[in-house]
Amino acid sequence: MRLALLSALCLQAACALACAHASAQAPAASRSILVLDASGSMWGQIDGQPKIAIAREAVDAMLGGWNDGNLGLMAYGHRRKGDCEDIELLIEPTGFDAAAIRRQVGALNPKGMTPISAAVRRAAEQLRFTEHKATVILVSDGDETCQADPCALGAELEGLGIDFTAHVIGFDIETGSQAQLQLQCLASSTGGRYLAARDAGELNRALQTITQEPVPAVEPGKTAGIHFNDGCVAFDQENYTGNRMQMGGSADSRVREVPEAWRNGIKSLACKAGCGILVFTEPGYDGENYSIPDGSQFPSMPSDYARPFGSFDMGCSAILEQEDSSERSAEQGEDPDATIEPDVKSPPDESPTE
Repeated sequence: MRLALLSALCLQAACALACAHASAQAPAASRSILVLDASGSMWGQIDGQPKIAIAREAVDAMLGGWNDGNLGLMAYGHRRKGDCEDIELLIEPTGFDAAAIRRQVGALNPKGMTPISAAVRRAAEQLRFTEHKATVILVSDGDETCQADPCALGAELEGLGIDFTAHVIGFDIETGSQAQLQLQCLASSTGGRYLAARDAGELNRALQTITQEPVPAVEPGKTAGIHFNDGCVAFDQENYTGNRMQMGGSADSRVREVPEAWRNGIKSLACKAGCGILVFTEPGYDGENYSIPDGSQFPSMPSDYARPFGSFDMGCSAILEQEDSSERSAEQGEDPDATIEPDVKSPPDESPTE
């Protein structure tokens, strides 16, 4: 009897140990927080519809396709006017409850300030970004109004975090404005994406692009080597269909005159992470110019970029090679602490010669 009881206890203990080991080995679910602008400017209208109503519909559509782990919700500017501390975590990022998020978003009443930096910082801290992978998705229709610098914050969080990323959607933000520059810098300094949205359709697409096609995380312990990614591909139809034009990679990254068929603009675009484009509306690097941010993925071109495409200068930053830099440097006789400058291009000072 004692032998049978001892055997049963041993079996139970072994099962408990095995289950504990399996639990320890299981990867933790990814955690994200959606930070939604509920400042007073969200009552502004686009095509006769308040921006907050457009945002509610876009978030609703995003939730229907969400498959990226736990999702929390934070909002700012929704309770008090003139208060830079009006930031509230509405849903904890400990699971995914689409119905609860929809209810909270539907109850938001925009009225206050735009404390972008403080809200993103608080979201990062809530995600314990110094200990775990953390992703913040920010939707904002304006610039920082609480005496802070979103660009500096992005660099700070990137430096302190284990794997922190901020994806940013600039909603109804003027091209080239201070607000756009702030938000683009916040995204790029953390390895995230900045997407512009000027109307309901673009906001829907932007949220779906970010949530369905996340930027791959960089493995820790790897450093940049002399290796560049494959550039961008433009299409003459939406949803990455129709004829295609390669920019960089196996094709030229700097073209003085694009073929006539592309002059009126492109319909969709896919760039690898780290690759962006400086576009000129006329051949010969002439006319107006505009920048398409690094890593852009546009199944339908936002109105900001639906413009003539006469010539372009495409550049990519260095990406990470899957090898340890100190070992590679030792083999090649290089200084392992040397910094490799990314291949970032800027507008030409004058029209270049062919």
